Amino acid sequence: MLILILKFVLNIFTNEVSNAIVFRFFNKLTKPIINLSTKLTPEFIVKPIVPLYLAWLVLMVRIYLLPLLVGHTYLGKFAFLFEKDLITLINSSILNIALYLNYGI
Repeated sequence: MLILILKFVLNIFTNEVSNAIVFRFFNKLTKPIINLSTKLTPEFIVKPIVPLYLAWLVLMVRIYLLPLLVGHTYLGKFAFLFEKDLITLINSSILNIALYLNYGI
């Protein structure tokens, strides 16, 4: 995520075809990631902003999906309050349905 953000910042200050060593290094690191994610990136996003968009996607996966996939019920301090409440409501609803089906009430 940080590499993609740094790539975006470098795109602001340098040219896409720059021969600077730092820029070539970031291009080599991010080029495979950007090429793999062409299906995830909407067409209306301008090419220089794509690394920032992908960094945002990585952040969203890291904050929301990764803790749920690992099995943690606590989403973290960076999750938004509305989303926390929504996920808590969904989890309690699923638990109530499971209890209802299990006990036949």
